[in-house]
Amino acid sequence: MAFMNRSIASVYIAYALQSTAMAISWQFVTYFVRHDLNATSFLELSLASALPAFIIMVMSPIWGSLSDRMKKRRIFMIIGFIGYASTFIFYAFVTDIIQYLTVAGLGAMFSSAALPMGQAHLTTNANNKGERLGYFVAAQSAGWFFGALASGVLYDYIGMRILFIVAAALSLGAIASSAILIKDIPFNEVVDSGASRLIDILKKPGMSRLTAAVALSQIGMNAIGAFLAIMIVDELGGNTAFVGLSNSGATFIAVIITGYIGKIVDRRGPIKVLIVAYLSYTIFACLFGLVRDPVIATIMWALPIYPLSSTATAALAAFISGEDERGRAMSLVYGVQNAGGWIGPIIGGIFAEFVFLTVQPISFINATFNLVALLLVISLLRTMGSLNGHTGIATDNLSPPLETSDGDF
Repeated sequence: MAFMNRSIASVYIAYALQSTAMAISWQFVTYFVRHDLNATSFLELSLASALPAFIIMVMSPIWGSLSDRMKKRRIFMIIGFIGYASTFIFYAFVTDIIQYLTVAGLGAMFSSAALPMGQAHLTTNANNKGERLGYFVAAQSAGWFFGALASGVLYDYIGMRILFIVAAALSLGAIASSAILIKDIPFNEVVDSGASRLIDILKKPGMSRLTAAVALSQIGMNAIGAFLAIMIVDELGGNTAFVGLSNSGATFIAVIITGYIGKIVDRRGPIKVLIVAYLSYTIFACLFGLVRDPVIATIMWALPIYPLSSTATAALAAFISGEDERGRAMSLVYGVQNAGGWIGPIIGGIFAEFVFLTVQPISFINATFNLVALLLVISLLRTMGSLNGHTGIATDNLSPPLETSDGDF
């Protein structure tokens, strides 16, 4: 099994703790800023989500490059977890939107080191990359389940500031777990992997279209996701518990199925799984823009689509990259995910403020972006093949049979 190893299992523990902390905070970002910090403009609310994502987009490739150069992963995980812990502590004491944005920006500079280093560590010297990443998403989903459910139930009773303190304590647990349990896995020198710079990694076959598809999908999902609590509570008449249930529902199912999804990625190939994911996102977004009942909206948001896209995206990036550039490759994907994380809320905020005057129709914008992402991934299937485990993808220098360059995308 993928987790029967101390260096691997300890990563799952640390990121499960950190995901619990993140779930407590993330799902109520705009709701907290609107109701506790008195920022009513959709543009201000979108900035609360967009600023940290923008900084993560800029900083994560820097951390990835440092990690590859130093051939260390653990220290950068710890730096990232320290960034999260500090952010949550200071969030508990902010009194206005300016203070919130200051804390969010500074914290993101350091927290951006965490996720790609965990993914790079797990895929080092591993043939079962998809399986390891599947269990990684399952561990994160377990954390998201408990964090989202707990904060959704407790928000109206203890408030977000106390929940921020709880999130900080969990982040400290992730720091301790990483420092005590995780050991760096030495990775092999890869001769002429062909990527000394991020731009070289981006030119590897398939990478530019993968990152473009990921960015587009994330723009769409974050355009509506940044305002989910406002939509469910303020527009559809639900309560904050519904928000927690919507996010925890998907993660509960993900805990059960994601390990198996990782095995499917290894057997069937990450591109086919990504096609299913983006098609599902497109259909979901069209229906989500029409729903009028908060209970139905909660159930729909809980559909477990993200384990497909998350596992397959990381696996494909791992298959494309060599061991000595894995940190940069994962950071590049994480960076474009966060490009969607800051562009999406801004687009959603602009349309909500000046066009729709409400949140829910943003879901149709989400459908459009995911449809384009779907078309990009379908083009990868046609040019790179299925990339399943029987065609030799578990090598460090990937040479797809039908494509030699993706630099002209």
